[in-house]
Amino acid sequence: MTASALLSAEQMCQLIQRRFEYSRLLLEISVEQESLIQQGQYAELIEILLKKQTLLDALRTCSDCDPPLPRQWHSLRNQLPSEERSRCESLLEQTENALASLMDREQVCTDTLQRQKDDTQTQLQLVSGGIAVQNAYQDDDGNSQFDRNF
Repeated sequence: MTASALLSAEQMCQLIQRRFEYSRLLLEISVEQESLIQQGQYAELIEILLKKQTLLDALRTCSDCDPPLPRQWHSLRNQLPSEERSRCESLLEQTENALASLMDREQVCTDTLQRQKDDTQTQLQLVSGGIAVQNAYQDDDGNSQFDRNF
């Protein structure tokens, strides 16, 4: 929204509603992202991450105001009828809760991906070690050096 002028009370309410919708959608996508990670469906995960990036960009754009959005809200909130102010405050609280949940889910996803990466690395090291042992028992022409009459 990059604005250099103060928003009207109506514009502020619309912006708060839009930010809430973006945060709600981000949380929904995060749930799907977590499921895809658990299932190891990485091609689908990339698609979800692209959608998520689009929403993050939209959230950032609508939140980018000068003066900053919180300062504008504090100056405008008392101009709103009490019912509208309560609705906006509820949306702001729901938005913050959704974003906090989103951050928690992101940490779970990051931890899960790191654990999967570590597991894969361990498996690769085991395979590599097995190949090295196998190679140690073979000579250059591929015949086993192990004495079967031992």
